[in-house]
Amino acid sequence: MRKLWLLSAALSAGCGGGTGSVVFTTWGEEYIEDRIPAAAGAEVGFVDGWELSYSRFLVVLGEVTLAKKTGEAGPKQTVAKVVDQHKKGPVELLAFASVPAQKWDKVSYAIAPAPPSVEAAGAIEAADVERMKAGGYSVFIEATASKAAASKHLAWGFTTDTLYDECTNHDFGEGVTVPTGGQEVVQLTIHGDHLWYDDLESPDARLRFDAIAGADANQDGEVTLDELAAVQLTSLPLGQYGTGSAGSVKTLKDFVTALGRTVGHFRGEGECVSKAR
Repeated sequence: MRKLWLLSAALSAGCGGGTGSVVFTTWGEEYIEDRIPAAAGAEVGFVDGWELSYSRFLVVLGEVTLAKKTGEAGPKQTVAKVVDQHKKGPVELLAFASVPAQKWDKVSYAIAPAPPSVEAAGAIEAADVERMKAGGYSVFIEATASKAAASKHLAWGFTTDTLYDECTNHDFGEGVTVPTGGQEVVQLTIHGDHLWYDDLESPDARLRFDAIAGADANQDGEVTLDELAAVQLTSLPLGQYGTGSAGSVKTLKDFVTALGRTVGHFRGEGECVSKAR
């Protein structure tokens, strides 16, 4: 499949004139659909031995835009869509038809609080759409983490507003190239493992859960965001959580919230410039 995508990109790069179409999809990958394992024997996993499985990973995606860095504006999504990334994907979000066939080198999208007009995309429960509207959430997760006999449940809603701008991918380059008379499929990929990184900036960040599990102050098996807010990063072992240049990140809740702004990616491992709004 990867070779076919590369072939599509190579062929479309030589096209010009006329129009084509672009379909945007989204996918949460296996870490959201299945589980995030312990690190032992796994390429990616929790270094402190936990495993985590999501039962919900709701994301509001909107403002998908094609443009050029020269200032030329292309089509833009007008209706935000809420997706449960835990459901087997990918899910089609929207399609732009009759788009000028050329290189659109400035592609952006937003993960932002659900507006009243938000629509469902893919397999998602109506109650979850209402949950996002009522809470003004951009991201809502429900998950269970376990290690040996220990188990912790999470149900966290975030109201962060993040623009993912100037998206690029190592294989496809900047943005997207629309082929004449053809169709290009672009995936907005959500990385569920990013919520558990132990550093906000290091490329060598690892996945940890011990401190989050330890935040369960009343030991009821439910870790809340309020409990995370009560844990100062300075109270944790030195160097366990790195904040880099993010001076305003003081608590575990601040840290997890900041990580929530990094879940959006482009065509798999591609990156965008993340901008808090």
